[in-house]
Amino acid sequence: MEQNLTLPGGQVQSSTLNRIHEASAKFQRYKILLRRRWWFLLLTASIGVCVQALTITGKPQIFRSLAKLVAGGRMVANGDLQWQEQLQDFYGTIIETIESAEMIRKARERVHALYPDLKDSDVEIRVAQTKGSAIFNILATGSEPKYTQIFLNALLDEFISFRQSIREQAQGKVLSTFLQEVVNKQKVMEEKADLLAKFCSANNILTITNGQNESAYFLTNLKAQRETQRTALAEIELALDNVKGAMQERERQANAGGATNPGKAPASGDAGQSATDAGSGAKGLTIAEQDYLRTKGQITMLRTKKRTLLETFKESHPQVMEISQEIGGQEALLKEYETQIQDEMRAQRESINRMVVVLDKQVAEREKEAIELGAKLAEHKKLQDEALVAKEAYQKMFERAENFQNMFNTQSDYVAVQERATTASEHTDDWKMPIVIGLIVGLGAGVIILLLFDRLDDRMNSFSEFQALFPGEAVLGQIPEQRQRGDVALLRPNDDRHLYAEAFRTIRSSILFKNWNGKAPKTILCTSAVPNEGKTTVTSNLAVTMALAGARVLLADCDLRRGGVSELFKLPATPGLSEALRGKLHWRDAVQETSIRNLDLLARGDVFDQTSEMLLSKTAEEMLKEMGDEYDYVIFDSAPVLVADDTASFAPKLDTVLFIVRMSSTMARLTGKALDLLYERQVNVGGVILNRSSSNLKEYTYYNYASYYYAPAKTTPQPAAAAPVAKS
Repeated sequence: MEQNLTLPGGQVQSSTLNRIHEASAKFQRYKILLRRRWWFLLLTASIGVCVQALTITGKPQIFRSLAKLVAGGRMVANGDLQWQEQLQDFYGTIIETIESAEMIRKARERVHALYPDLKDSDVEIRVAQTKGSAIFNILATGSEPKYTQIFLNALLDEFISFRQSIREQAQGKVLSTFLQEVVNKQKVMEEKADLLAKFCSANNILTITNGQNESAYFLTNLKAQRETQRTALAEIELALDNVKGAMQERERQANAGGATNPGKAPASGDAGQSATDAGSGAKGLTIAEQDYLRTKGQITMLRTKKRTLLETFKESHPQVMEISQEIGGQEALLKEYETQIQDEMRAQRESINRMVVVLDKQVAEREKEAIELGAKLAEHKKLQDEALVAKEAYQKMFERAENFQNMFNTQSDYVAVQERATTASEHTDDWKMPIVIGLIVGLGAGVIILLLFDRLDDRMNSFSEFQALFPGEAVLGQIPEQRQRGDVALLRPNDDRHLYAEAFRTIRSSILFKNWNGKAPKTILCTSAVPNEGKTTVTSNLAVTMALAGARVLLADCDLRRGGVSELFKLPATPGLSEALRGKLHWRDAVQETSIRNLDLLARGDVFDQTSEMLLSKTAEEMLKEMGDEYDYVIFDSAPVLVADDTASFAPKLDTVLFIVRMSSTMARLTGKALDLLYERQVNVGGVILNRSSSNLKEYTYYNYASYYYAPAKTTPQPAAAAPVAKS
């Protein structure tokens, strides 16, 4: 397989070129398909036109009648009279109703009732709205003109009657719905009012509480009193722990003129006053507290006096000792008063505890009452709201029902007949559009069929298509198709078939100047995938072209079963290569001279079996070596690759193989299979020759320049031997 060159940006260029080749290949393929199968498109188009023509001429005689409806809107009383457009009714409902089977059935029954003697006939109805308006064109098509017109008028009458009945039914249904809703609302209102009355009679909460929860208010006061008592109780506990500190605070408050007793009632006074003043403190001191403070003051005074005497006398002085004894007595008395104060505080603590217990009980009772009363108030409020909502709903529904009849009396549905059915006239279809449609459909069907067959046909039609399918294969040249009847003559010197001759010269140059990795081939084998690809003719003309260039060429027919090279040159087929391989004679003895200078021919020889074994023999290898030494080029024409194993067995022994593909004939899958087989046998495929390419394609245009620079001069013909003739 040919190795591609690597260029800067080669990957991008290769991708772009591949896309260009693929697009070009598809275009060329479709162009060739159209050029070859244009008659098929003409056939399908003709069939489409004929079918449409038969359809038009085969239709029965028909008559048409036209009527018109106008649909505007309706007058609605919504405070003021207003005109409302009902577009959704115009565009959909009217058309569907008129074309419905039920409406057509009713129209048919009306015709039977009004015209019993009139024969029944099929009528087709079509409704179309005039663009930009509310006018509907009703078209009736039938086989009887009189019946068609009568049927269309009956259909209009049935439609107007249907509209009126629908309106009346809608009014009755809506009115019935309103009345039922009024009754339901009234029933709900009465039920809600009854529930409210029963609740008020069972719970006289409005007269008792005046709409307020008094239990909750009283409960708040009780909780405040309880918290006050608990505060006083805490103060007493602190005073019991530190009587001296508490008395100092009492003394300070008394000296300030507004002393209060923290949590302690005065010694005198009734119990109610003590309980009331427990938390806030009473003015003045108890007797024990007064004695305590007075004794404390005396002790302070005696201690002061003692300190004064000690400044003059000693500790053992009778006056000092007398004052010390008096201080001791007063301190004992102070402790006694302290004990009395503690007893009073404990008694007061017990009293406050009892008061807290009583308040707790009252709070619990009031909480229960407050919760019950709050629930009743909430339920009363709920019943009031529900009764009010039910009453308002009833009043609104009653007002709507009261005004409903008046509203419907002011509504008008405007759907009227603008034009009655016209006299049915004969209708003739326009043949132009159906014929055009038949032509387009026929062409489209032909294109689809051709594309379908083209998808199933993998024959290659152009160089671009071959390159798209086999991008790795090197194309040495293209041989143009010879458009002439009969056999195609082999090339000769000064041949006037310029394109044909230049094609083989191009192949010759491709072989001579191709990069063969250092060693140019001398032994060349030409083959193809299947028979009838022009392989023998191409091989022979290639040998002629090489010989005309001055090279000594041996053309050998290696198709030992059906070879025909000798027939092209009008030479005997035996003896030849077959006898040389079997050892009956030396190959040089079988070589024949041709009419072309420097070109010799080794014919096929006798046909025999086991040709593959002979081509694989050592004799074949020795013969190839001798031929290569004696000739510049040895060109073999071999059997097709997929027909016999001869080529696949003999090709690996040669320097290169040229693979011939006939355009528009060889299938791509067979070509690929043959090439794969050669590559599996380690064959050096030097390139591909495209035979019978169309010279009308753009990719072949450059060959046409041959006629520009090469035109043989007219000379007097000289007698010469007849040129050999070859089959293309």
